[in-house]
Amino acid sequence: MIKSSIQMTFAAAALCVLSSCYYAAPPVPGPPGGNEAAPVASRQPPAWNKISYWDDDGSPGAPWMLVDLGRQVATFFRGENRIGVAAISSGTEERQTPAGEYRILEKLADKYSTSYGHIEDSAGRVVNDDATPRSPVPPGCRYVPAPMPFWMRLTWGGVGMHQGFLPGYAASHGCIRMDRSVVQRFFNAAHVGMRIKVVR
Repeated sequence: MIKSSIQMTFAAAALCVLSSCYYAAPPVPGPPGGNEAAPVASRQPPAWNKISYWDDDGSPGAPWMLVDLGRQVATFFRGENRIGVAAISSGTEERQTPAGEYRILEKLADKYSTSYGHIEDSAGRVVNDDATPRSPVPPGCRYVPAPMPFWMRLTWGGVGMHQGFLPGYAASHGCIRMDRSVVQRFFNAAHVGMRIKVVR
């Protein structure tokens, strides 16, 4: 009896320790057309490949994009035909991505931010992951501008769409980060002057 109680105590303690390695992450938007979000409970980023896809069937019609900030997805259309979906991460509550109607003003396959980056030491270890060009740089360190591949500019104020890290929720400085698995497809199919509709 005593032995059994001790075993149960150890088992409960082990369960508490193991459960502390997990947290309830923000919900991940469901697939296109779905009404429910799938909760994620792990330290790993969500499996974006379950959301993002590209299936260009050559449909006719003018290309355009719909960016849904609430669902955190961008959809590429030709006319009314949906041919691609990308998971995104838009601006935080403090640095919101502005909703509205836009046109792509500029496309650059290889671009670096002029406003944000990180500071790393001589061994490449990041010592400040939210730096700007004006941030103080400690001796032996350097400022590295943030890469923004497949850049599609929406405003001359610095808002655009580009490849970036997706933590599963709105986390950017205002840009629309896109899933790396499909962003190049979106970039190649888009053109300067193309319509982008951003909704909340």
